[in-house]
Order: sequence, then C-alpha cells, then structure tokens
Amino acid sequence: MNLIAFFPQYFVWHYTVALMDFARTVSNFFWFLWNFFSIELLARSFFVPWKRLGEEQGSFVGRAIVGAAMRAIGIIARLALFALAALSFVVTFFALIFALALWLVLPLVIAFLLFIGIRSLFSI
Repeated sequence: MNLIAFFPQYFVWHYTVALMDFARTVSNFFWFLWNFFSIELLARSFFVPWKRLGEEQGSFVGRAIVGAAMRAIGIIARLALFALAALSFVVTFFALIFALALWLVLPLVIAFLLFIGIRSLFSI
C-alpha cells in the first residue's frame, strides 16, 4: 500500500466519516442511558406507591397512612434513581467530551511523534 496516498485519505476519514460515526455513538450512549433508567416510566409513575403496597383492606385511616408511607418510599426510591441517572448522564457526557478531544488530537500527536522520531534518527 502506498503510504503517501494512505495518510491523506486517513486524515480525511478521521475528521469526516469517523466524526459522524462518533456522533451516532454518542446518540446511542444517551439513548441507552435513557432506556436503562426508564426515565419516562419513572416520571409517569412518580407518585405511585412503592411496589403497589398499601392496598390491603382495613380502616380508612390505616390505609391512608400506609398508602402515604408507600407513596413517600416510592418517591424517595424514584428520586434516587433520577439522581443516579443524572450522575450517569453527566459522567458519560464528560467521558465523551474527553474521548472527542482525544480523537481530534491523537492523529496530530502521532504525526508529531513520527516527525520527531525520524528527525532524531537522522541527526545521529
């Protein structure tokens, strides 16, 4: 393979097609996190009692207290999941920003290191 023709083609691919693939990968990461944590389902069922507990027969006051307690537990559990989902989104966002910066810089670093290596090889 002709390396003179390969390097320009690689740089064109690296900064065009591969960046579009990277954007699709970013979209897939966030789609996965959205569905993994079931954000829509958690939002729709935010005030539903935890595991549907508290629906047994008994006095009105007893059912109301147990129902309110189960709703509070459900809200707390869903808030914890929302917080974990938000943390996952933030960590993923910063990891992808770091990966993008690395992706953009590494070919230039490799070219620079090749240049330094060849220059030092012939300067001896």
